[in-house]
Amino acid sequence: TQLRPLCCYPFAPTMEMRSLMSIVLLSLCLLLVAELRTCYPDRTWNASPQPERQLSAARLPSVKDVRAPEAPEDEAPDAEDEPPDAEDEAPDAGQSKESGTRSLKSTVVPKPPPVVVQAPLPARDALPKAEHVGGTNPIVIKGNFLYDSVTGKRFFSKGVAYNPRNIKFETHMKGSCTPGEPKLRQLDYAEDPTQASMKPLWMEALYSIANMGANTIRLYNIDPNISHTNFMAEAAKLGLYVVVPLTRHDWGYLPAGMPSPSCYTADVEGYGNVGTNVLTSAKLIVKEFSKYDNTLMFTVANEMTVADSKGWAAFPCVKALTRDIHRYQADCRASMRRVPLLYTAADTGSSTVVEYLTCELENEDDAVDAYGLNVYSYCDEQYLDSKGKDNFRYSPYWTIHKQFKHFSKPIIFSEFGCNLGTFMTSCPFVGGRTWPDVKTFFKDHQLGEILSGAMTFEFSM
Repeated sequence: TQLRPLCCYPFAPTMEMRSLMSIVLLSLCLLLVAELRTCYPDRTWNASPQPERQLSAARLPSVKDVRAPEAPEDEAPDAEDEPPDAEDEAPDAGQSKESGTRSLKSTVVPKPPPVVVQAPLPARDALPKAEHVGGTNPIVIKGNFLYDSVTGKRFFSKGVAYNPRNIKFETHMKGSCTPGEPKLRQLDYAEDPTQASMKPLWMEALYSIANMGANTIRLYNIDPNISHTNFMAEAAKLGLYVVVPLTRHDWGYLPAGMPSPSCYTADVEGYGNVGTNVLTSAKLIVKEFSKYDNTLMFTVANEMTVADSKGWAAFPCVKALTRDIHRYQADCRASMRRVPLLYTAADTGSSTVVEYLTCELENEDDAVDAYGLNVYSYCDEQYLDSKGKDNFRYSPYWTIHKQFKHFSKPIIFSEFGCNLGTFMTSCPFVGGRTWPDVKTFFKDHQLGEILSGAMTFEFSM
């Protein structure tokens, strides 16, 4: 059964009943008034209304002083939710209550919510000097692993991606983060973060990375027209190898959204021939960095599928650039070391791109020397099987293990580190990232038997 309101009950009160009810209610009211007078004898009981207290509009706080609650991330506030203007709050003296304008008495001015701000960071102690190892031997490829060319020991790249640009925590992150001092200079994406004018910044980064125990740093944009001797020498002293990009953002790029052969042959108005420009720029980078023993690899291209709206139609241009750089290295072999070429891909689970870029289509020159995966799928501390035990076969890396178990070339996690959950949405990232996948990199029958390195993304984060 459902409860019904009184008006729905199946009877209609007669006139006599209504009169009786009125008399009862009036009697109750008189009794209540008498009781109140008895309980509060000192109270002045005046039936006449008190004059309404007038509040000057000048005393009303400005709307600008009232902080509106923040809108949820990725959601713009509706116009209806915006605080009213001060002009809307103060009623016109010529308007009456009957016209629909609220009286001043009914206006409630909300108190601004307390603003929680992270306390300023304490002064940071100077970083300890990292141990100078006195140089780095060139790394070479043998089969599907990396080796020190002098000692013959297997080399595992423990790396950190270094791309300190356009990091705007206050825009992209929730919560409250107070930046330290001095504030990080925000770079344009086309700028070279290893330039001499930024030495205080990258020198501190190199010390920090070396103190972690890392041995590799990955870069993303290089200007071949400036010298990198200082940066590479300091990195070498700290035992740090460098992965250098061959393509650039503003000039000397491979257009991912342009299908082959246009992505290597087209003339772009105001820019020139894309193939000529990217090859010219790449050759300058190869010439500049091949002379340093701690240049680990050249990235011939990165995540082409992310910007490729034509399917995977631009990958023949990646092979074309790979071929031409290999031939340039062969032509200059008397005076220039052949540094391996690496392609770094978003981990899509597909083997098509892997097989295409590593195969020798026309000849051995058009195949990359190593393959990199940018992986962000391993996010849980454990992956439990049906018996409730942590089981590698239930993790996202099991698919990678199966795919590359018999791969004939080095495979590297060119980026890794789960960036989901509270790390992406909460600042200042209490606890940070836990890196639960690192344990799988060095175990037999997991990734230890196939992986040649892993680079965390990214130092600025």
